[in-house]
Amino acid sequence: MGTARKKELITKEELGFAGRLADSFIHSPLSPLLFLVFMLVGIYGLMETPRQEDPQISVPMVDIMLRMPGASSQEVSRLAISPLERIVSEIPGVKHVYSVSDEEMGIITLEFHVGEEVERAIVRTHSKVQQNLDLMPPGVEMPLIKIKEVDDVPVVTLTLWSHEQDDAMLRTLSVSVLQALKALPKTGTAFISGGRAEQVKIDVLPQRLSGYGISLGQIAKTIKGFNSEQTVGTMERNGREFFVKSGKFL
Repeated sequence: MGTARKKELITKEELGFAGRLADSFIHSPLSPLLFLVFMLVGIYGLMETPRQEDPQISVPMVDIMLRMPGASSQEVSRLAISPLERIVSEIPGVKHVYSVSDEEMGIITLEFHVGEEVERAIVRTHSKVQQNLDLMPPGVEMPLIKIKEVDDVPVVTLTLWSHEQDDAMLRTLSVSVLQALKALPKTGTAFISGGRAEQVKIDVLPQRLSGYGISLGQIAKTIKGFNSEQTVGTMERNGREFFVKSGKFL
């Protein structure tokens, strides 16, 4: 005996909205034409859309640097950074405000919205800071405002290290390497981080200073005056002219 199989058919009412919509496109003679139109529109959009290998996206960032000689990091943050941070956050177009405080100095970084013009952002920042200079506490020097560009973000980082040379020698060597790298074509901003820079350390005896009636400010002023090199005249010899200089940079 053979077994008869019954084939169950699904009616359009049972397909639902999505099923009926798909069924109409499958059996419609206009579907190939719509597919061809969509493909042509996509090709046209691909050809007409502007493209760049390295697109320039404007995301302005501005640094406001403050100096407060003699103040601790807590005092810089409480007296100078926090009040100015609240003021500059009112600048139109500012998206985020970041700040960091250290001994005698602090930095406020403003991040503007994408697409904001760099010139407009720096002008607004200058104007806002200048209008509120009277709110700065005594002892704070004139703020330094500097635009932070994309070249300030390092792309290639070179690390110099040695088991024999100290950090001062490595920094001196890195200065020579930096000068050579800047000579390469299409090289942007380059900077050195770390190491130990050369410095002159002077130890004074307070007892002897008081005995001679000399203050630390006088010593600092004298050292600053001697840390200079000036041309004081010229002299001629054998048909050649020589410059006479006095002093030497420390």
